[in-house]
Order: sequence, then structure tokens, then C-alpha cells
Amino acid sequence: MLDKFHSARYMRQMCSDIINGLPFMKMHGLGNDFVVLDARAPKGEDSGPPPFTVTPALAKAVGHRHFGVGFDQLAVISNGTGDAHLTFYNADGSVSATCGNATRCIARFLMEESGSSTLHLTTDRGDLAAQDMGDGLTAVNMGQPQLDWDEIPLSHRMDTLALPIDGGPTATGMGNPHCTF
Repeated sequence: MLDKFHSARYMRQMCSDIINGLPFMKMHGLGNDFVVLDARAPKGEDSGPPPFTVTPALAKAVGHRHFGVGFDQLAVISNGTGDAHLTFYNADGSVSATCGNATRCIARFLMEESGSSTLHLTTDRGDLAAQDMGDGLTAVNMGQPQLDWDEIPLSHRMDTLALPIDGGPTATGMGNPHCTF
């Protein structure tokens, strides 16, 4: 077991070793921040294996707010059946099926890169459609929300439309569990 000093040093070194040789972007959308890694094959080249592999340990090290870059989600852009495939990781290293704010930011980047006003993106949750709305705004159709407790997922059965919290919150799954007020 590593003590705090050695653990922090290990995380700082791991993050430095990886990020120093890996181009990344930092994006922000509606109060969330993201580290974005582009793992797509260069235009005209065979997609082949990705140039790097993201592991939970890497996501956790890069996501650390003091010793890494820090983020709410890490997003990896890769080649896919649509214009791009997006894979998401939370700061604790866990995988998330999608992230709406990161998807909007990445969609804007990809639209500017390609000159297209619409995109077909794939995620672990399914297909998403992005559209340039003008004035720098981007919309993403995230699909139908998941409202059943076991689809979100929550730890135990409950009425997600009537949570026992003042203000009328609703538990909702959009690929990453949310509590919406």
C-alpha cells in the first residue's frame, strides 16, 4: 500500500509520463470541464490499432485535480461507424456511457475541423446526432432519457419521478446518472 506522499508522487509521475507525450485538449461546457484525447487515425490512413490505450488508472491520474490535469470527464475520440466514436471516463477512472456537455464541445470541434454542420456520433449508449445551431451553438440529440431505477442505474428500487427530496428532483439516466431538479 502506498502512503499519501508516494501515492501522490506516483500519480504525478504517471500523469506526466503519459500527458507529456500525448496531445490533449481541455474543453469547458456549462460548468463541466473535459480532457479530450484524439485517437483517430490520420485522414487517408488505415484506422489500425489506436495510438494509445486509456485505462482506469490513466483516467484517474489525469483526472486528479492536484497532480493531473483535472477534469469532470475524459473523452476519447476514435474512428467509428459514424463521423467519430466517443468514449468517456469519469475522474475516478470508471467508464461512462456518454456525457452530454462533452459531446457538445467535441461536436463543435469536429464540425469546425470538417466544415460540416451535422454529425453522426457513436457512444457506448448509442448513436447521437449533433447539429450546428448558428451563433456558436451546438445541439446534440441525446435520445430518450432512462427513468427506470435499474436503467439509470440506482442502487435500489425507487420511484425516480418522486424522490424524497424537497424541490421535486427526478433521477434520470442519459448514459451518466443525473439528478434533475
